[in-house]
Amino acid sequence: MSTVLTRMARPLIFGAIASLFLMTAAPLMAQDRVVIQQPGGSRFTITGYVEDYTGRELILKVRPNVRARHFPRAEIVEVTTEYTPRHEEARKLLAAGKADAANAEFTAALPKEDRPWVRREILAGQVRCSLWSGDYVTAMSRFSSIVQSDPETFHYGLVPLNWTDEVPAGRLRSEATRWMELSSTPLSRLVGASWLLTDAELGADAEKTLQRLAREADIAIQRRAQMQLWRVRLRGEVLVDPDEILRWHKAVEAYPTELRSGVYFVIGRAWQKRHEYERAARAYLWLPLVYDSDRWLSSRACYEAAVSLEKAGDPIQATNLYSEVVFRYGDTPYGPVAEKAWNALQGEKSAAP
Repeated sequence: MSTVLTRMARPLIFGAIASLFLMTAAPLMAQDRVVIQQPGGSRFTITGYVEDYTGRELILKVRPNVRARHFPRAEIVEVTTEYTPRHEEARKLLAAGKADAANAEFTAALPKEDRPWVRREILAGQVRCSLWSGDYVTAMSRFSSIVQSDPETFHYGLVPLNWTDEVPAGRLRSEATRWMELSSTPLSRLVGASWLLTDAELGADAEKTLQRLAREADIAIQRRAQMQLWRVRLRGEVLVDPDEILRWHKAVEAYPTELRSGVYFVIGRAWQKRHEYERAARAYLWLPLVYDSDRWLSSRACYEAAVSLEKAGDPIQATNLYSEVVFRYGDTPYGPVAEKAWNALQGEKSAAP
């Protein structure tokens, strides 16, 4: 069965459990279909065999005895290909919210796939399964495998960073400490520091680690570290200046799509602390509407958007968002919290004359 991989972010609408993830795979001799949009030129379609598809380029073999063609990733509009039945079944299960069953199918599909770019798609599916249930340790292990295969991967939107004020405990804290202090890879140090930034004991070390990573040559690591440091500006009673928040937002819009996920929570929190509640809600809603790969983060962002709108004097929209958290993210920690707030607002409406 064929499917299409696009490089454009497709907004999600409320009420959907999960989007249909546009991943790819193909038997060895299958004809892949690639749509190219060259700068200043027309769009055209070319068929052949995709040898690899990375964050830098797509390599396409048009005919067996002809040299492969290389296309910059920025020119790739979509890729249509064939993939194995187990891979397809995994995608369907994940789209239906059955993460455990989907992970089992992804696991079975992985050894049956030889092409590196499709294996990365399967690993990305496994990361999504881990994020579905808030298992950030397993998500990190699987995401690291993707980056080892393709350091410039366009799956960077799945990196399991902490963007909230949550302080990790138990296994997550111990693993985050190991990632930050013992790992030799910038990615592991970045993820570890993001989780320990609010830790009473290791927060100062995490901040110094992020400051060093903000000067990394790897642009994905550098920009993520810089955005993580914005969280430091939200500490204490001093409010971030509105012009600075707007500069954050402008900077994020200039980044590749895969580097934008998560940081909108920080922007929403900055507006919320200033009591700019409508602006806060708009920032928070980027996560459940567009960048929802981390369901637990999206559930909190949706909840915080509802809180912001309630404080802005819009109980109707706040009620709608609380109910969205309950029905869409009820299995996350913010499901019960949102249900309590939702019931309270419903009770106020019933009691109104």
